[in-house]
Amino acid sequence: MMLSLEDIRRAQARIKPYVLPTLLERAPGLGERCWLKLENTNQTHSFKVRGALNAVLSLDETARSRGIVAASSGNHAQGLAHAAFTAGIPAKILMPKHTPRRKIEGAKRYGAEVVLFGKTYDEAEAEGRRLEQVEQRTFISPYNDLNVIAGAGTIGLEIVEALPTVERVIVCVSGGGLIAGVAAAVKSLKSEIEVIGVNALSSPAMYNVFYQTHYPQNYDTLAEALSGDIEEGSVTIPLAQQYVDQIVLVTEDEIAAAIRWMVDDQGWMIEGGGAVGVAALLHDKVPHDGRVTAVVVSGGNVDGNTLRRVLNEGM
Repeated sequence: MMLSLEDIRRAQARIKPYVLPTLLERAPGLGERCWLKLENTNQTHSFKVRGALNAVLSLDETARSRGIVAASSGNHAQGLAHAAFTAGIPAKILMPKHTPRRKIEGAKRYGAEVVLFGKTYDEAEAEGRRLEQVEQRTFISPYNDLNVIAGAGTIGLEIVEALPTVERVIVCVSGGGLIAGVAAAVKSLKSEIEVIGVNALSSPAMYNVFYQTHYPQNYDTLAEALSGDIEEGSVTIPLAQQYVDQIVLVTEDEIAAAIRWMVDDQGWMIEGGGAVGVAALLHDKVPHDGRVTAVVVSGGNVDGNTLRRVLNEGM
């Protein structure tokens, strides 16, 4: 087994001094038995800090002395910058040039060296992999890393502990690190829990893997945190295929409506990538069948200009 429940429990113990359990909040507007797992309430306002901390704190002294390098459209960058600051090691982060200013400043705030590179996440990742070889740093993938996945899996442990009657978990999907970890955790604890992944139509990589479709990437999206293809040979693919029951797609208009709904009905400011699970329920991509459902809201780092535009479009 590539990832065990014990791996996730060890990650939980490792990051416990730095990450508090996040709020699980009722969302009756989505259904009487629906709950939101609010990862936007984390330090750095994203779930990514969990996997970043677990990966960085797992490094040996030699790797720590050489520092780390990563590519990110924002949330992984901030999580790794925070983790590197916590561990006292140098970090270099490659971010696509379109990355929202808030996420760039968030990574810099923790002392990381931020390099804006390329038009897309895939270009930034390729440069990060090159620097891994040239500078002998440890590359920490936002998803294709078992320590990162185990860190994300701690969300699943918290959901089942706080909501033992849970029957379904809905998780956003990009490279698959979050859903692989959460699904492995909840299925290992209660195999009957259904796990549904949600891809933005603009970022359909895992949907394409599951259903042998060929939807293209569109990097002009509200869900920029989900943009990018899946690295060839990524461990997230077999993990997702083992533990995830289905993947659904949501459109840009549906994501925008979910962002507005979160502001108006729940009082939370969330980013497009974090809104896709809510969008799936709002627009009947997941049936309203009364099952106890937890939706992972992955992050709240929305750029102010983007938020104002989305809210104005709903007027």
